[in-house]
Amino acid sequence: MTLYTQHLEQLRTTFNEGLKRANVDGVLIYAGEQKYPFQDDNGQRVNINPYFKYWLPLTSQVKSFVYYEANEKPRLFLYQISDYWHAQPETPPGEWQEHFDLTIISDPLEVSKHLNQRLSNTAFIGEETELATELGINNVNPSALLNYINYQRAYKSAYEINNMRNANQLSAKAHLAAKTAFYNGASELEIHQAYLAAINIRESELPYNNIIALNQHGAILHYDHYQTTKPTHFKSFLIDAGASFNGYHADISRTYIGEQYANHEFSELYQAYQQEYAELLGEISLDKSYLAFHDSSHRRMAKLLSQFGLLNCSAEKAYEHGYSRVFFPCGTGHYIGLQVHDIGGYLSENGLNESVRDPRYPFLRLNRPMENNVVFTVEPGIYFIDMLLEQHKDNPDFNWSRINHFKSFGGFRMEDSIAMVNGKPENLSQQAFDELA
Repeated sequence: MTLYTQHLEQLRTTFNEGLKRANVDGVLIYAGEQKYPFQDDNGQRVNINPYFKYWLPLTSQVKSFVYYEANEKPRLFLYQISDYWHAQPETPPGEWQEHFDLTIISDPLEVSKHLNQRLSNTAFIGEETELATELGINNVNPSALLNYINYQRAYKSAYEINNMRNANQLSAKAHLAAKTAFYNGASELEIHQAYLAAINIRESELPYNNIIALNQHGAILHYDHYQTTKPTHFKSFLIDAGASFNGYHADISRTYIGEQYANHEFSELYQAYQQEYAELLGEISLDKSYLAFHDSSHRRMAKLLSQFGLLNCSAEKAYEHGYSRVFFPCGTGHYIGLQVHDIGGYLSENGLNESVRDPRYPFLRLNRPMENNVVFTVEPGIYFIDMLLEQHKDNPDFNWSRINHFKSFGGFRMEDSIAMVNGKPENLSQQAFDELA
């Protein structure tokens, strides 16, 4: 049995239970369609519904459906029309074709004549609620179904993990091209273009906007402005960029120090951080609480802030007073898979409940244990963010001369995707870099 066949069997089991919980006979999953800006006929980027590509590796087939009825063979209603304005997406070959009954449609509403009365007790998954109404479906995105599926989506099949291995291999290759461009003195836009060229993709094919941040721009957590002019000094380069494979994603971050600043204290701080990062990865173990893991990352960042004199207090005081959150305001990581920030991170009891959020960490996306077959990222960092630092401008525990000494470098982070396989962590990202070495 192939990995994909095993994945489908797992999926059928998941959806059988979800349909039972929602008290429906079947589910109709809409791939989605292109959206248009207000009074404009230039379409926006298409993001295929993750629940659609959960079933099969079609990532550009808009206006199509997957229909699944408990214990039946899934059906694919594939939208295809003759259009001399636009090229139609090519349907990739693959073993998925033998597992679906295929029907070609030229209008999404055609699905009603093929399914007839079956739609009367069918759930619809998708954001196009008006389409569901036109099809006569009233049960749209039922929480009983979605919460169960979202909880189960955390557990990746071997097929899914293998797709993420491939996505990380693509991303690592492009990261190395971006690194070379930085050391060759390229602008942010040129570095971004080098990334795309390395794996021969368009910007619209990225799973998210690349973060290509030189110098102080590294302090902007989701920076994607891409300056076209080169800075006077190449002090630091923070890159957070990914790639996709069969609808599954990689999300990798690295930071590099300009060659002229190799002996700067910022470089020493980053080297010490890399050691803390490696030790943090060493904490990963089966059943460990991700919240406790996140908390440990804050203790480690507080240690660095105190050790390098950015704070005039002990590491313990820095942690207890929440000073680490000024320099590290985001979460340590998140689930990843069909979505870069995969959902279900706070669901518990098979999706029946949500776990309580820790008020100290409002931006932490994950509060479930490290279980077998889950994939999550690890991305602690230190950033010199003016807006957050300003809130402590009169606090004597902050060493402002030292902070100002580092601010022009922006900040740093590393980020890897970790798959828990057979009870042990597999670093999908670093493994991809190692294979390219």
